[in-house]
Amino acid sequence: MKGVAIIANPSAGKDIRRLVASGRVISNQEKANIITRFVKGLAYKGVRNIYFMPDKSGLFRPCIDELKNDIEANFLDTKHFDGPQQTLYASKLIKELDCACVLVLGGDGTNRLVAKEVGNVPIIPISTGTNNAFPIMIDPTVAGLAAGFYVNSLQGSNNKELIFQRPIITISIDDKYEDLALIDLAVSNQNFVGSKAIWDPKVLDQLYLTQSNPVSIGLSAIGSKLTEIPQNHALRMQFGKQGEKIYAPIAPGLISEINVKNWELFSYDKKFYLSDFSGTIALDGERELEIYKKNKIEITLQKEGPFVLDVIESVNQENKLKA
Repeated sequence: MKGVAIIANPSAGKDIRRLVASGRVISNQEKANIITRFVKGLAYKGVRNIYFMPDKSGLFRPCIDELKNDIEANFLDTKHFDGPQQTLYASKLIKELDCACVLVLGGDGTNRLVAKEVGNVPIIPISTGTNNAFPIMIDPTVAGLAAGFYVNSLQGSNNKELIFQRPIITISIDDKYEDLALIDLAVSNQNFVGSKAIWDPKVLDQLYLTQSNPVSIGLSAIGSKLTEIPQNHALRMQFGKQGEKIYAPIAPGLISEINVKNWELFSYDKKFYLSDFSGTIALDGERELEIYKKNKIEITLQKEGPFVLDVIESVNQENKLKA
């Protein structure tokens, strides 16, 4: 039986948006509790082989202490890496181990890092970050049971009905692939990465979205004021002093206004180019790349994003089998 991996970001949900907005704080104790509840669901389904990403906070310890007789605990050898580099390296190891799936505790940013390296291993994203448009809000016990059902279904045939692939937005700089965004890619006129998080809409020049959910918090909430995004499409917006004024909750407790100069829906065959622009590129709410006027930027929507385990469908299918 294939193993299940767990990546828990101890830093998720603790960035500067606790100072400039009203972002919630997910304590390490709660994250440890989530891990334990998830693994209990797995263990009930007979899944014993668990791979933990080690962390200095020891989020995995309560789970191992309580369930030491029910699971086989393995630790991903992430060597000297810490922070984002550890998440990237752990995701690469999970792909090489060919795990059945991986639980990711974090927000959009943590899941983006996992998606970059985990390959075809399905993600179970549970929300513990600040912007949580990609992760789901669900009890980890239920998620563990659903993951266990999925792992058991792999013994007969690969149940592809239980997983789906999400699109991504990619960015290339000077004809070289650079990075990806799961939910939002923002072009900012700020010249330095700084504290990374974006909470002031005045710094936005353009915004590209894969989804516009009206109940989401973050930059994707801006798009929900304009249109729904159909399947296999994304939304591009340009901002300026003139245009339609809209408001959106771009951070927890922070409702901001911004002028949308124009917007359009686009699909996989469309490419956008940006040149003679100096600023930064934010990926899933965090500034990551500094760009200069000499750079040639290409932005596209791609089909080949991460696979995600459909927790609700897994539960429904199990219930149908028992009916």
